[in-house]
Amino acid sequence: FNYLLSSSSIKTDDDIMLVNPTTSLILANCVDGDDDNKFVEEFVQSNNLSSKRLVLFGVHDTDFGAGDDSGGGSHWSIHQYDRTKNSFMHYDSMEGVNNFHAMKLYDAIKEYMGPGGSEVSSSSPTSVKKQKNKKKKKFVQSVSKSELPKPESVGGGGVLSIFVECKTPQQTYGYDCGLYVLAIAREVCQWWSNGNNNKSGDMVKAIEKHVDHSVEVKMRSEVLEIIHDLTNKSTTN
Repeated sequence: FNYLLSSSSIKTDDDIMLVNPTTSLILANCVDGDDDNKFVEEFVQSNNLSSKRLVLFGVHDTDFGAGDDSGGGSHWSIHQYDRTKNSFMHYDSMEGVNNFHAMKLYDAIKEYMGPGGSEVSSSSPTSVKKQKNKKKKKFVQSVSKSELPKPESVGGGGVLSIFVECKTPQQTYGYDCGLYVLAIAREVCQWWSNGNNNKSGDMVKAIEKHVDHSVEVKMRSEVLEIIHDLTNKSTTN
């Protein structure tokens, strides 16, 4: 995401937040315990998430709960929270691989991501518990141009955000997930900044139109150029 922030083609408004991927990974593994809940709550409050209408998270397939605490995992995907629709939209360039891990992140933070950023609760079992033995099974339908499902009303008058697994351009090679995450994140930010944030289905359509196999060459070249420029700057200082 540092790449996107450094790109002159991206305008990140005050109501857009790109969460550090390491922080996203920690959040996804905050599923139980008072300390975990406190960390999530402090993160939400300190970053003033209630003022953000668009929040992007990286999703990684590392599972600390399974003893995978040594930097394991090999796949990245991207989670987008849209406050105008109160929905989490997951884009995975290897369809279904990161669904379980995206659900973990959703379950960890959904109670703090209502329309006003206030905490709400649900009496139903968490989605992660429903999926523990179904890591690669899609949780909800894919969407393209269709209407998003309606958010779920919960006790206390709050509204719980929804989770949507979105139709996503698929990568050719197993090592290109990061390029797709960057390309999709850039398209989302550009689409949002152009004032299209009231057309969720059209955003998915825009991703399908503008993100394809060409990113495997173009995005890699752009990233390598940035790395080259940063290397030159560091050697001249």
